[in-house]
Amino acid sequence: MYTLHGRPLLAALVLLAAGCSGPLGMVPGGELAGDVVVEPVSDWSFASDDYLALETRPDDPYSVNLNYIVRDGALYLDPAEGRSWLDHLRADPRVRVRLNGKVYPLKAVLVAEPGELEGFESDRYVYRLDPRD
Repeated sequence: MYTLHGRPLLAALVLLAAGCSGPLGMVPGGELAGDVVVEPVSDWSFASDDYLALETRPDDPYSVNLNYIVRDGALYLDPAEGRSWLDHLRADPRVRVRLNGKVYPLKAVLVAEPGELEGFESDRYVYRLDPRD
């Protein structure tokens, strides 16, 4: 059994993670916390965070920190195969994204299969994040 005395680093990390909403660095999290913006965004050029937090699986939220791309005002994800969050996104395209401290309900739309979209990795599926209907 782990104790605070015997495993101070592990105990501190568990306590820290329990108090967070969303991912913690490279460790996946749950539901994203933040002010929810319901107005559709047509131009994501304002995005200035190094990473976005992506929440998938609305019925059992799963969130991760990811790189993103803004091109011509649109917000894109360029996922690699084998990621749990990609499997979740394929099963249910409803996602939420946290950028600049705000949470946006969106849907992931497959816009390119490998090699179809110039400027993206040739072996990747590319998803655009659009406002939900």
